[in-house]
Amino acid sequence: MVQPPVPDYSPAQRNRFRRAGFVLLLISLLLFLSAAGYLLVEFLGMHLPGSGIGQPSITTLPLQISFAYKGADITIVDARQSKSFIDDPNTATDGLLRLGLQENNMTPVNIAWSYSDVAELIQPGKPAVHPTYVPAPVDLAPGKAQSSIVDFAVPLGQPIGKLTLRIGSTNEAQEDILLSGKIDSRAFLPQTASLKGSLQYFGLNYTLKSVTTSLFMPGQQAARGMRYVSLTLSVDNTLSQEAIPGSPFEYARIQYGNASASPVDTSLPVSFNAGVLGTTGTITFLVPQKSTAYTLVFVPQQQDSGDQASVNFSLA
Repeated sequence: MVQPPVPDYSPAQRNRFRRAGFVLLLISLLLFLSAAGYLLVEFLGMHLPGSGIGQPSITTLPLQISFAYKGADITIVDARQSKSFIDDPNTATDGLLRLGLQENNMTPVNIAWSYSDVAELIQPGKPAVHPTYVPAPVDLAPGKAQSSIVDFAVPLGQPIGKLTLRIGSTNEAQEDILLSGKIDSRAFLPQTASLKGSLQYFGLNYTLKSVTTSLFMPGQQAARGMRYVSLTLSVDNTLSQEAIPGSPFEYARIQYGNASASPVDTSLPVSFNAGVLGTTGTITFLVPQKSTAYTLVFVPQQQDSGDQASVNFSLA
């Protein structure tokens, strides 16, 4: 039997065959690496679009727990537990807790924060857990509302009612909100009580009407271990001329123990027309949370160095 002649390829043809074989080998290697990487990503729980792996089952617990932070009203709408959340880029496979929150700003100032900086989840007998995923910061213009989610790495099956959401950075007055709802979160809202007391200053009659204590003022959380004390006063000018005591920033002080503080905010007018009665305003101070006995002092000023007044009051 006569064998067909073996083609005698030219060097150029042989080079083309070698290049084609190399390209096929490279394509096969890339396909192998892509498949291996895909399987590794899925094994680590980082699901890819189109992977065909759906969202694991989610257990949802309605909460409707309300509190306030920096003057914004916050409601924890619900808590959702799952083995993982496919829309969380940092998702794990051993359990995540997702809190759904609603924020509302009814103050006249803009309020902003990030839960990444101010939120922790407390588990019994374990260190605090920081958020693993916060899609967007809170940024509320006056009168605006926003919805947020915050994810925490929490073992699947951990009873939600035994968890505590802590709000506030390490240098702020923090609020511990039990997800069981057993402790009334309204304890973190401003508390107002009536006051009695009066003093005379610059010929004006000042009367203490009420006091409000709070961990925040609009847009600002109190410093760690501190709270705001806001005094509402009524002022009568029985003089036949205008009285100008000036700004309370200059003359108002609050004393507690051996310390004193100047105002951080005030709405009391700097002047009072002749015969005007019942003009009201507030003076706000930042004081230690543990202090309860105070003295409001109006100190002498350069234009009337002998004028001074004080009145004592206390909080429960």
